[in-house]
Amino acid sequence: MDLAYLFRMLLKRKWIIIGASFLASLVAWMLTRNEPKVYLSSARVSTGFAVPDEIRVGENTYNPFDADVKFSNAINTWASPSVISLLSYELILHDLSSPTPFRTLNAKDKQSATYKDVDLAQAQKVFADKLQTMTVLTSYKPDEKDLLEFLTLYGYSYKYLLQNVAISQVPRTDYIEVDCKTENPELSAFIVNQLFDQFIRYYRKIRSTQSQESIDTLQSIMEKKRQVWEDKKKMLDGAGFADASLENSGRMDLISEYSKSLSDEESKQTDYYYELRRVNQKLVSMGVVESGKGSGAVTSGNDNNANEELIRARNAMNDAYSEYLKTNSAAALTKYNQLKTEYYSKFPNSRPTTTTKPDMPNNKNDLLDKKADIEASIQASNDKIKDLEQKIGGLKANVSSSSSKNAGLESLQSEAKLAEKDYFDAKQKYSNATDVGSSSVNNFRQLQIAQPAIEPEPSKRMILVLLAGAVTFMSAVVIILLVTYLDSKVRTPGIFAKTIPLKLISIVNFVNLRNRAIGEIVTSSPTEEDIREQRRSNLFRESIRKLRYEIESTGKQIFLFTSTKKGEGKTALIQALSHSLSMSKKRVLVIDTNFSNNDLTVQMHGEPILEDINNEELRDAPALKIKTLSKEVGVGTQNVYVIGSKGGDYTPTEVLPRENILTQLHLLASEFDYIFLEGPPLNDFSDSRELARYVDGVIAVFSAVRVIKQIDKESINFFKELNGKFCGSILNKIDLENLNAI
Repeated sequence: MDLAYLFRMLLKRKWIIIGASFLASLVAWMLTRNEPKVYLSSARVSTGFAVPDEIRVGENTYNPFDADVKFSNAINTWASPSVISLLSYELILHDLSSPTPFRTLNAKDKQSATYKDVDLAQAQKVFADKLQTMTVLTSYKPDEKDLLEFLTLYGYSYKYLLQNVAISQVPRTDYIEVDCKTENPELSAFIVNQLFDQFIRYYRKIRSTQSQESIDTLQSIMEKKRQVWEDKKKMLDGAGFADASLENSGRMDLISEYSKSLSDEESKQTDYYYELRRVNQKLVSMGVVESGKGSGAVTSGNDNNANEELIRARNAMNDAYSEYLKTNSAAALTKYNQLKTEYYSKFPNSRPTTTTKPDMPNNKNDLLDKKADIEASIQASNDKIKDLEQKIGGLKANVSSSSSKNAGLESLQSEAKLAEKDYFDAKQKYSNATDVGSSSVNNFRQLQIAQPAIEPEPSKRMILVLLAGAVTFMSAVVIILLVTYLDSKVRTPGIFAKTIPLKLISIVNFVNLRNRAIGEIVTSSPTEEDIREQRRSNLFRESIRKLRYEIESTGKQIFLFTSTKKGEGKTALIQALSHSLSMSKKRVLVIDTNFSNNDLTVQMHGEPILEDINNEELRDAPALKIKTLSKEVGVGTQNVYVIGSKGGDYTPTEVLPRENILTQLHLLASEFDYIFLEGPPLNDFSDSRELARYVDGVIAVFSAVRVIKQIDKESINFFKELNGKFCGSILNKIDLENLNAI
């Protein structure tokens, strides 16, 4: 569908579009004629949201991105029922007590049940109490429900006030702007200023409650931290951490001293064993002690080597013991015990040298006495070593126990320090919260006091009127374009070419045939007073003339006019074409073969004799016989003849004999120049398919006001399969505006 066609559709319906737009503008003008004047008052409030002043129980950090949330919270609190209700109480108390109220009720409102059911004195008392205690009326209580309806009567309810008040953030600033529009400039200013005052009251109440709750929470946390710290201190003092450390240090000193004494005693014992071996060696040489008792003489070289190994073993044993005392580890103790075992295993195998010291006695009795003394000294040394080892073992056990105790005490000391730190941190937070809470500071500041407006706001009446007209205009255009776009009718030749794949030989415009004879329109000049109808008749006559030319150009004489559906205008076209051909001195025979609808017979006043024609009568001179039987209906000329039919529910092959007039149509060519047959629609009947065999050409008629459906497309395939008999299509009933459309 091309744009030119859509534009023509709009032009065709321009008065509908203009009329709808004008009507909408007129309705808007009438509806807004009593629009009251409104006065605007504004105020700006600084929020101070850039400075964090709130008390927090957790980490006291400030996120600048929280500003949007704060603005939303403030605006929602400002417009909350709690704050707006306080404002409504202030307004109603002003109007009930002031000699110059903002609003007064008319006589009709004062006669209403809502006004009569309220005691004004009691109402003032309740409103004042609600304002003082910052509580709201509830509809659950009948008395308070009546007061809410009383506020609505004055226009001070939450719903009406919220409609007149606008609260918003000033872009890219720290300000909140409050606007109010009412019919009274003083009322607008009063609402804005009082709304800020009531908001501050409500905000301070909430803030004070929240601050006190935060302070109480912090105080409780601080007391818990202090109690934990004191409990840890008591546990630490009761455990005696300092005394245990000193006692453990003294034990380590004793262990070291006893270990040194043990080492010295073991060295002395070794000397005693050397001395005892020397005495035994001497006694052996005297024959007092037998050589097999383990005291045989050894050479000086072997004795020296054995002594050196014994000394090295003793030194290694002493070093291992010293290492064990330093590290107090199990590995060092194991090493010490191993070296100690090795030392004592080497001790019996050692032999003293055979050289005799100068102080060694030479007689037998002295040697025996010497031996007894040495053995006594060895026994005493063994007892002393055992005693020292027992003392050292006991001290080590005490030191080990004290070490475990000291580890627990150190853990307890760390917990006490951590509890002390938590207590002082909580105390600092509590002190800060107390300072902030005692200051009672809020950052909201009214920078601009609302003033009564001098002039009312510019009226938007003209804008509303123009907007109503513009919206209606655009809506009408869109609706018309949408309906035109969705319209599937074959309104123009361009749409026909895109929709129907058939040759188009002529287009015929619509003409009004009411109370008019179609023969007069074709054969005479129009005499209509309406210029539009006169132009339509002229175009119709010219269209028929063009169609006449197309028919003559085919070189064929016998034509069948049919369509896909009824009401396409076949009957009118056959009549108009016949009269047009008669004016060009052509003799035309019209045969009504549309048995399902014999309108052609009725309109042309033909004799219904088609079904009654006898074949015997047509055997000799059929052309003259047909001319005699047909009725001449020409206008001005005597060149149009018609043979009518009775009509009925039958087809040509059913009602006509085998050798009927249709089989002899070519014999009539000598008497008639053209023979036209009308066939019923293809979608509903098969007659046209039977009639196509008797004619030279088939012409399809389509109406421009019809929609092509799937069943029509199946009938169109019949035209395409006629093997050269199909002469073309006629697009009938085109609007005058679409006659030359592409």
